[in-house]
Amino acid sequence: MIRKRQLAVWSALTTAVLLVCTVQAPAVDAADRTSLAPAGSAARDGRTLRVTTAAGGALDAPDSAAAGRVTFDVTTTDAEGGWIGLARPHQGVAWETFRSALRRTVSTHGPDIVAGSADLHAAADLLGGTVVHPGLDASFTQRLSPGVYWLFDYARLDDPTATPHTLRAEGPEGGAEPRPAATLTARQTDGGPRFTLRGTATEGKPLRFTNAMPSGQTTEAIFFRLDDGVTDRALKAYFDSFGDHGQFPAAQAPFELNRGTGSLPVHAGSTTVLRLPLRQGRYVVVDWMKSARDGLSLVKQGQYAVVEVAAPAP
Repeated sequence: MIRKRQLAVWSALTTAVLLVCTVQAPAVDAADRTSLAPAGSAARDGRTLRVTTAAGGALDAPDSAAAGRVTFDVTTTDAEGGWIGLARPHQGVAWETFRSALRRTVSTHGPDIVAGSADLHAAADLLGGTVVHPGLDASFTQRLSPGVYWLFDYARLDDPTATPHTLRAEGPEGGAEPRPAATLTARQTDGGPRFTLRGTATEGKPLRFTNAMPSGQTTEAIFFRLDDGVTDRALKAYFDSFGDHGQFPAAQAPFELNRGTGSLPVHAGSTTVLRLPLRQGRYVVVDWMKSARDGLSLVKQGQYAVVEVAAPAP
C-alpha cells in the first residue's frame, strides 16, 4: 500500500489525512522552501523537538521532552512526504489496539467508522501532528502533561510491523504557547460541521486549530493552495461528489491533492498551534474525517472553508 500510497494513503486508509496522488510530489523551488526546524533544535531545552522522517518509514525523534508546551519541528527527506501524528495512549492500551481503532475510523464502511471511533475514544487522545514535504517543513505545539506519548506515521497505519516512537514527557509543566495570528475552529452548527476563522491567517505566523466538535469526534485541518480560477462552485461540486462515507470520486480535484499541509487529527476539546509553509494567497482547508455518530463524510457535509492567507507585515 505504501508505494501506492499516493492516492492509496487516504483511499486505502482511506481519506483521513492528506491523500497523496499517484505521482511523486513535484520538486520544490528554492523560493518556496520553508525551514522551521533548524539543525540542532532537538536537544536544546526539551521544549523544541526535531522530528525527521525518511524513505522507508524511518522516524527519528528524541525519547523525552519537558512537560508543558512542546514544539515539534517536523521535516522529511522522503519524496512522498511525511504525516507525523502524536497520540497519548490511555493507561494499559497497546499500540495494536490503537492502530486498529484508528484504521477503522478512516475506512469507507459506515459501521466500522462508528465502532472504530468509539474504540479510539476509549484508547487514546489524538493530539494532532502535521504534514510535511521535502523543503516544506512545518511545526506544531502541544501541551504535554507528564506521561507517555506516541509519535507515528499515518502512512504506515496499515503496516502491522510498523511501531510508534515512544516519547516520555517529564518534570514540572512549563513553556509558552506561540501567539497565533488567527484561530481556526471546527464546530458542529445547525447547518452541519463547519470551520470558522477568527483573525487573519498570515504567512509565516502561527495558526491555532481548535476542535470544538462534540465529544468523541476527531477533526483535522489540511490546507491546499487554490489557483486563481478555482471557484466556490467548483469546490462544492467536487466535495459533493464524494461517497457518503468518504470514498474519493473519479473526478479530478480542483487543487493539488499531493501538496497539502496542516494539522492531523485532534480529539474533541483539543487545541494545537501550527507553523505551516503557507504563502500569501487563497487556500481551501479540508477535514477528511468521518462522523463518529453515523460514519458520514464530514467534508461532504460542508466541513471545508476557503481561507485567504495574508502577506507578512513589512
